[in-house]
Amino acid sequence: MDNKGHLTAIVDIGSNTVRLVVFHGPARVPLPIFNEKVQCRLGKGLDDTGMLNPEGVELAYETLNRFTKLVEVMEVDNVSMLATAAVREANDGPDFVQEIKKRFKCDVRVLSGEEEAKLAAYGVLSGLPDADGLLGDMGGASFDLVALDHGTFAKHDTTALGHLRIMNANRASISDMRAFISTKLKPLNWLDEMGGRPFYAVGGSLRAVARLLMNYIDYPLHVIDNFTLGREQAESLLNILAKLSQDALQSVPDVSRKRLETLPAAIALLQEVMETIKPSHLVFSGYSMREGQFFLSLDDTLRTQDPLISACINLVEREGRFGQQGEEVFHWMAPLFPDESEKFKKLRHGACLLHDIAWAEHPDYRADHGLLRVLRLPVAGLSHHDRALLSACVYSRYKGDFNRRIATPLRTLLAEEDEVWTKTVGAALRLAHTLASGAPHLLEETRLEIRGGELILSLPEDEDVFLGEAVAKRVKGVGKHLNLSGRLEHG
Repeated sequence: MDNKGHLTAIVDIGSNTVRLVVFHGPARVPLPIFNEKVQCRLGKGLDDTGMLNPEGVELAYETLNRFTKLVEVMEVDNVSMLATAAVREANDGPDFVQEIKKRFKCDVRVLSGEEEAKLAAYGVLSGLPDADGLLGDMGGASFDLVALDHGTFAKHDTTALGHLRIMNANRASISDMRAFISTKLKPLNWLDEMGGRPFYAVGGSLRAVARLLMNYIDYPLHVIDNFTLGREQAESLLNILAKLSQDALQSVPDVSRKRLETLPAAIALLQEVMETIKPSHLVFSGYSMREGQFFLSLDDTLRTQDPLISACINLVEREGRFGQQGEEVFHWMAPLFPDESEKFKKLRHGACLLHDIAWAEHPDYRADHGLLRVLRLPVAGLSHHDRALLSACVYSRYKGDFNRRIATPLRTLLAEEDEVWTKTVGAALRLAHTLASGAPHLLEETRLEIRGGELILSLPEDEDVFLGEAVAKRVKGVGKHLNLSGRLEHG
């Protein structure tokens, strides 16, 4: 991969962490090739002193020295350095910014509360363009709220509910934390309008709660983005988590010790949000203001691309062996699905693009590799049900056994009525591969049609390349999933 001239770096000087993320792009879906954070805790003690944490300041300088040198060595030519609530509010924030400029010859953009909130919203909207509900981004010093109206911004507010502030020494228990949180949320009368719509949870501390929830319920898919719970289930689980001991919390994998310290504040915040706002669902986002900043750096053409289809195309361009034959396959099998919704049409499109994703694996493991690769696809905007549908199509294409342990996420996340669709798509992908085997435009010489209670594959006259037992067998296999007989027709 030639990185030169195609890297975007974002340095996020947050109230709790200082982070460098380097994305490969421009591309519709941000692909992080480097991601490192240091917990400097610049906002620790801010309410008591009005100043940045002195120890955090020195650690931030040390961290930024490393980050700026890394950016230079990586030859990144598009760098954004953003500072958030602690730097914005501290009396010595301007001096801190000037020192950064002096030491590292970098411009620092200190975000207003509104800018910080909207960048977080753009991060979510980059994957869910039509998101409709309330977004809450919890940082170290602030909790930013944005109302989303089918993809557009409505009301917003910034509150002093970052986890460093909630965890003030005078608020040791979750009940004390919730009382403090309540005093900050109640004056925001517009939040009453947000009931019955999803709440999108953004920020590292809230993602840590998601990991805790997944671990507690033994959730079958370890993907934070779009992990969703209904309100009643979320309230019940949060109440349980609030009573867990520190030892129990420490047993959770993939949560750092320092992040564990923020869990009580994050749990208390979510409890209060669920009780005060009464959203329909709790939806965790794996994206934040950094992805929002990246999204805004794209041109209008890239921004309007569908994130799933764009990600699939980019993946095939990097790793595929047959180019964009998936597009041919997608249009070729369309007669099998005359009444499909736009959602299923898009997922089928994605499955067609990814139909050969495991070609380089050992034949005995192609189904397993395809299942896991697609289920964990690094793209925003897919519900976990969508991921399972897409993965099941590819798994079926490789004749995977849905009763095996590796297919547990599919059995857990999919309903019985999903089986016909995923297995029909999978069988059609196998048939397409048998017919064309990657040869350009060969598939276009054939035609699928449902006629008179039969599935018919029309083949050109005197074209021996399509003749064979495998073709006839796989046509019947597709028809079986549709409760149709299947046959070949020549001429």
